[in-house]
Amino acid sequence: MTERNGQENQETDFQPTGRLLINAFRAFEKKLLYGLQQQNFSDITLSHLNVIRHLNPEGMKLIELANDAALSKQAISKICSNLEQKNYIEIVNDSNDGRAKMVHFTQKGIRLIDTAIKTTRKIELQYCTTLGDKDYKQLRDSLQNLLREAKL
Repeated sequence: MTERNGQENQETDFQPTGRLLINAFRAFEKKLLYGLQQQNFSDITLSHLNVIRHLNPEGMKLIELANDAALSKQAISKICSNLEQKNYIEIVNDSNDGRAKMVHFTQKGIRLIDTAIKTTRKIELQYCTTLGDKDYKQLRDSLQNLLREAKL
């Protein structure tokens, strides 16, 4: 920290909460990706995870997936095409709207999701061990409070 007029300048070391949350999420994502890659899903990337985490288990329209993932239709189409080539998802015409495309998990995609859930549980246990039960619970409670407040 630097000093200005005898006072410490905390602005140079200040990390906004949003940045801390994003960085913590990125660290989580990297641990998840590493865990998946160690379990025979070595062809999955971070951009794939961004799409996969938004895809509903029952499937959804490609444009809805793009909106949920905050990606352009072009970007989501490219990532989904890649995931389809790897046999994690299938893209089919929407039977209710001939112009729309539906995205569904394949059996391989469902195995990926199951593995991701198990890997996430292991990461959560690591967090709990690192923070301790009380602080881990407080962290989760605080994050849920922030989310509730944000929905107002």
